[in-house]
Amino acid sequence: MRGTAPQRAFGQQGAATLVVVMVLFFIMAMMAAFANRNLVFEQRIASNYYRAGLALETAEAGGEWVLNALNGVFIDASCKNSAAIGTSFRERYLNIDADRAISTDEDKDANFNPLNPASGDPYVAAGISTEAAGWSYQCPVDGVLASPAPAAANRLQPMFAVRFRPRDRAGVVNVEVISCTDIIKNCNRQAFAARADLAKTVLIFDAALVSALKVPPASPLTVRGAVDLGAIGLGLHNTDPALSGLLMQAGRSYQGSTSRLSSVPGTPARDALVSGDETLRSRDGKPVDMFQLFFGMSPMTYRQQPAMRELICADDCSAQLQEAYASGQRMLWVEGPAEIRSNITLGTATDPFLLVVNGALTLDGPMLLNGLIYARGNTSWNNTVGAQPAVLTGALLSDGDLVASGTADIVYHADLINTLSNRRGSFVRVPGSWSDGTE
Repeated sequence: MRGTAPQRAFGQQGAATLVVVMVLFFIMAMMAAFANRNLVFEQRIASNYYRAGLALETAEAGGEWVLNALNGVFIDASCKNSAAIGTSFRERYLNIDADRAISTDEDKDANFNPLNPASGDPYVAAGISTEAAGWSYQCPVDGVLASPAPAAANRLQPMFAVRFRPRDRAGVVNVEVISCTDIIKNCNRQAFAARADLAKTVLIFDAALVSALKVPPASPLTVRGAVDLGAIGLGLHNTDPALSGLLMQAGRSYQGSTSRLSSVPGTPARDALVSGDETLRSRDGKPVDMFQLFFGMSPMTYRQQPAMRELICADDCSAQLQEAYASGQRMLWVEGPAEIRSNITLGTATDPFLLVVNGALTLDGPMLLNGLIYARGNTSWNNTVGAQPAVLTGALLSDGDLVASGTADIVYHADLINTLSNRRGSFVRVPGSWSDGTE
């Protein structure tokens, strides 16, 4: 009987160990469950951050895309460059008045809005990420956006849409870009509240039109140096009473025939010729940059603005100029000397071009040009084919001297100059106007 007591004590000790082990296992299980719960929450938080970041980046990409489109050339309904369509993104969705007021087309306000058809505030253009071809875009002429096909269930399909709102400031328009990690209409309906995989961002900023011509010239011909009108006489015409019919401003003297001049009635044409104008050459004893005087910025800064297109010409620039104009380019820069020797028609009075030649310019032969030409060197204009006209409707400015021979005419056109000054230029973001909200 004495040996039974130790055995009973040993059995009791084994039961206690089992209880302790079970308690430890339970605690470890609770810790594992808690750690797994934290991991799930961290995964959800990371997913939310990813979707929010994707929506924000999509909106920012849409904002940059809009600015590029506003400064672009002619496009089709897929926002691709197309000379055959004949309208740019800017012309399609914005109206820019002669006083620089920017508005949207009232006819588009009743069109389909992918977010809320009854709101009356349409989103006129959109971009969507496709699995096979990257980004695809919509720039419909009528402002009606097609709803894209849904993506596969296992992938996100980020999309953005754009709309414009008028501002009470001249030359400024408000841009709104809404983005979603799926088809945009899903981010505005019950699906947004029901689906945890959706995120959206609304990016809003103001875009301002930087004028292509800050200070319009007051005469058809402005020359920093000397002017030779030629034996026949360069024809200069300005009948605008608001400018007193001014025909020429020259920094130095002029010579040649003055028989082909026309100004406002009652004003002798020779009195409308201003020579020796020191304001074109110096001010307060310092040299004047005539380019900056009219364009408001240095030549290199002006060259780099978004709406400017640079051409490279070999010999005659006529073909390149016509091709560029046909594609919708209206602000053109030619590096180095340029020659126009073909009988071309370029631009219209209602749709003019602006050409900057960073060097000497030679115009030779008959041609019909509608716009403003600035030569940062000497200018030569020759037309010996008297039966065919050589006419520039708009204005000619030259940093050097000008020599004319044969029959050529420059006709000042106030509305054309106003178009270049108030309706042409580059759209840029207004500093401090940016805001966004992400859900």
